[in-house]
Amino acid sequence: MSDLVVRVYNVRFGDAVLVSIPDEENGAAVERHILFDFGNALSRQGGVDDVLVPVVDDLIARLGGAPLDLYVMTHEHLDHVQGLFYAKEVHGKTVGAKQAWLTRSADPDYYTTHPDARRKRVAALMAYRTAVAHLPAAAMASPFLSMLMATNDPRSTTKCIDYLREHLAPADGVHYVDRTTDISALQPVASARVTLLAPEENTADYYGRFAALADGLRLGDGVMDDLDLGLEPAADLPEPIPPRGVDAGAFYNLLDVRHSNASSTMLAIDKASNNTSVVLLLEWKGWRLLFTGDAEKPSWRKMDSLGLVSPVHFLKISHHGSETGMPPPDVLDKLLPVPAPGAPRPRAAVSTYPGNYPGVPNEQTLTGLRARADVSSTLDLAPGQGFIELRFADTGPP
Repeated sequence: MSDLVVRVYNVRFGDAVLVSIPDEENGAAVERHILFDFGNALSRQGGVDDVLVPVVDDLIARLGGAPLDLYVMTHEHLDHVQGLFYAKEVHGKTVGAKQAWLTRSADPDYYTTHPDARRKRVAALMAYRTAVAHLPAAAMASPFLSMLMATNDPRSTTKCIDYLREHLAPADGVHYVDRTTDISALQPVASARVTLLAPEENTADYYGRFAALADGLRLGDGVMDDLDLGLEPAADLPEPIPPRGVDAGAFYNLLDVRHSNASSTMLAIDKASNNTSVVLLLEWKGWRLLFTGDAEKPSWRKMDSLGLVSPVHFLKISHHGSETGMPPPDVLDKLLPVPAPGAPRPRAAVSTYPGNYPGVPNEQTLTGLRARADVSSTLDLAPGQGFIELRFADTGPP
């Protein structure tokens, strides 16, 4: 059998990671393919869509006309979800999948079955709309705000996620997953095992920044039915309206006092969504490869508290090399212990682009990782080189 191959595509500011895994079917050698995310930002130089086209072409060539065995949408951000929709709508190029795993909170019924998460999500979307209203003044203070707005705009992500739900895989192959999902019957590769480490089934805790706002709005069951407020947003963005039975003065005071700083509001919404990322461990021939989406420190802490963090041979670096995407130091020591001199070193890869997001990539973070692993970055690719390729031998780790 051949090597397991990881391709981290250069999509500028975004993620697209293809894992090709040797397998066997009816005594014959076959190759299984898992694609993690595909997209990039909508603004600044990190969001040039021309870079998506050669990625689609390479995927189609690599698959030889067959569908992906699995597509994983880690979370609901444009720099992770728009690629396949863009390829189909703009260029008529289609990649299919036998299965699509989407993060649990992307389930259309999720906020009906999880009222506490819905309450905090609605509060966050109210704050989003208020931030949009403040955008002209705030944009002057933060060159990154327009990118944050675009990445977190539910209007923009909805059409991309709908495409992944409805057109990528057969209806019975679409699954909304979290750490507790039973995937024993969904394993995409016979020769490997995949395990879900995150996110949690209930995302309410990820919206802690908006808990006080949700509580202050008294969003109880009696007014739940009135609160669409952006879960299925209209084309315009009117000022939020107080829910029935909530004092208008208190409502607007909460929004203005707690969320008039558009930059901090958007960063809080961004972090909450990042922590809904699917984190998946792939084990093959003794190799352990970890794919992290944009998981941030709260998600890493939760995984560690459950005893799920242990050494890996490969790490897809979270959140494009930001400090917030790195595990806390004690958790990082469990994930990537500093190797002894002369010992085999694990590998890590980051897909990133400067100038799109505050503090990304964080050079101090990447320097610290280089003490623990051999780090490859899309920024180091030569002109015209479309991806990082890492190979893992079928003989297993040294």
